[in-house]
Amino acid sequence: MHEENLCRCQSSTAISFASQCAETAFLPNRRPPYWLGRDWEEALYRSATLLVAASPCAIVISVPAAILSALSAAARGGVLFKGGAALETLAAVDTFAFDKTGTLTSGRASVTGVVALDGDEWSFLSLLAGIEAQSEHHSAAAIREEAAGRGIKPVHVKEATTRPSAGVVGRDGESQVWAGNPRLAAQMGASIDDPMLKALAADTQTVIYVGRDSQVMGAVTIADQARTTSGPALAALRDGGVRQIVMMTGDRRPVALRIGKELGLKPEEIHADMLPQDKVRVTGELASMGKVAFVGDGVNDAAALARADVGIAMGAAGSDVALQAADVALLSEDMGRLAEAHRLARRTSRVIRQNLAFAMGAMVILVTGGLFFELPLPLAVIGHEGGTVLVVLNGLRLLRDPIRRGERKLPSEKRPAPASTGMPLPRQAYRRQVPRQGR
Repeated sequence: MHEENLCRCQSSTAISFASQCAETAFLPNRRPPYWLGRDWEEALYRSATLLVAASPCAIVISVPAAILSALSAAARGGVLFKGGAALETLAAVDTFAFDKTGTLTSGRASVTGVVALDGDEWSFLSLLAGIEAQSEHHSAAAIREEAAGRGIKPVHVKEATTRPSAGVVGRDGESQVWAGNPRLAAQMGASIDDPMLKALAADTQTVIYVGRDSQVMGAVTIADQARTTSGPALAALRDGGVRQIVMMTGDRRPVALRIGKELGLKPEEIHADMLPQDKVRVTGELASMGKVAFVGDGVNDAAALARADVGIAMGAAGSDVALQAADVALLSEDMGRLAEAHRLARRTSRVIRQNLAFAMGAMVILVTGGLFFELPLPLAVIGHEGGTVLVVLNGLRLLRDPIRRGERKLPSEKRPAPASTGMPLPRQAYRRQVPRQGR
């Protein structure tokens, strides 16, 4: 019993000694050397208050709350962003570059004139329809519709290949047949100096030349109209702070000027007779002067879409390659969705700045109150959690952005029903190299 009491006494003495050492090390003279000479319990209380006041929860949640709300609203309005970075970059874009065919124009062209140099339009259109049988270009669809409307059966053309921004080349028997723009005619060594062909070239419509080997057989003219929503969309972009708008096309300059005039573009804002690499080059030049967005829909636009700060693809009628290369996809043919997306991106940027300014201001006030004033811990908690809730609610306002009202239905934008002749076009063997518009 005596030994047990002795052990207990020694243990108590050791604990007491350790406690005294701790007080000597950390709390000399029983008053901590912490801020303003507060005692230990009050110092812990103030430390907890400062910990709550300086917690950056509101700052951290400011950006995601706004970005996610904007992405959700845009998706409901038919605009898909591949991430928040694309949305933030779009807000800073001050230059828009557009492809013409299928983007600013409807892409639903029609044949307006046929010139067969030998006078046999039937055989001429039969050959042309056969060449264009597998092409994905908008003008090819117009030619096939024209042939079907006349009840003309296309000839069988094999080994058809597409030449980028030029046309289509194939074979019917032993001869090489082709259809495309003047660039392709030059590649085939064919002359387009015939007076009848010159008369077509003087017009402001797209001309497609047709030939066999190095001999031109004739040409057709194709008319494509600007989308009814393109003009108002470009005007809305300018009103939204866009500094420069340009149009790029592989078509002839007279055609590009006609479309550009309808859309209110100046001649210096129109680039024509362009190859895919030319679009990439011009996009790079524009990007060197500020943030640039490129809007396109075809394979030949993919490189420019990737080169731009923000690539925007026309998802309703665009190619898979363009959609993969783009950062944003418009699921509607209404170009007004693009202007709405740009407006939403700029509004999101403003909301983010509001959230960050409020969150940082609230933190400064709470930390100052905890350091130099008697800020109660419950009030610090209310300020911290209240600030977090407020920035989240401010971001959630974007969920009700007008863009979510969706696509506007325009009668003029309805796709016309294909001509029905009861004569299906044959599917022919086709080897596609780089299919795309731009002829």
